[in-house]
Amino acid sequence: MIIPDSKQAEHIIWELKHEMNNPRNDGWTGSDMKKRLWDIKMAVDKALVNAPEYTNDPPYEDIYLIERLKGKV
Repeated sequence: MIIPDSKQAEHIIWELKHEMNNPRNDGWTGSDMKKRLWDIKMAVDKALVNAPEYTNDPPYEDIYLIERLKGKV
């Protein structure tokens, strides 16, 4: 069984966000960081398309939509 380190994935996303918004980087670098974030988002979205539902799962999609409506996502 493989248990990936999700904290490391979150850190990589943080690094990409930081470098994308870093005023010391040029537009090419920022654009590349943005593309990488979109690639990650697409991969996560595809991974969740047929995700099974488990007992006691919170309503993840509802939570996401509420956060999106609030402008937090």
